[in-house]
Amino acid sequence: MIKNYNFKVLLMLVIFWIYFFSTILANYFQHYEYIFTDRNHIKKYEVFSDIRTFYGYIDLEDGMYPEGQVGDFRIKEVYEDKNYFIGYDFENNYKTNKIEKRYYIVIDKNKATMKTYNEEDFKEKYENIYNKKFIDIYTFLKRKGTKIGKYR
Repeated sequence: MIKNYNFKVLLMLVIFWIYFFSTILANYFQHYEYIFTDRNHIKKYEVFSDIRTFYGYIDLEDGMYPEGQVGDFRIKEVYEDKNYFIGYDFENNYKTNKIEKRYYIVIDKNKATMKTYNEEDFKEKYENIYNKKFIDIYTFLKRKGTKIGKYR
């Protein structure tokens, strides 16, 4: 009876550790991807996550980034409605723990355009959206995105 009990406990421990490590590995190698188009289906936009840093990235259109930089815009928070997809990144001053500058990427789904703005220009042009609730990109991608099993 004791041998049978020890075997069951050992088997349960082995199963637990297999489950534990497979869950960690599965989460490490998975990321989320969200693909959408404009209203007329002219352009396709891809937003993807980086599970290790909890940022999202969107592929920029040709000519939107300075030479030598990667073609992705890093996104920390996002807002989406039927007309716009807006994401922003910000610089954080670690000494004061305050946000210093924000940079916005705005995709107009009606015109199929993508533009970047600094905070002042964005606030001036999109005053009605500036005060809307932006959500964390990782939360957004978990709700709307597709889980991809391989890491980029």
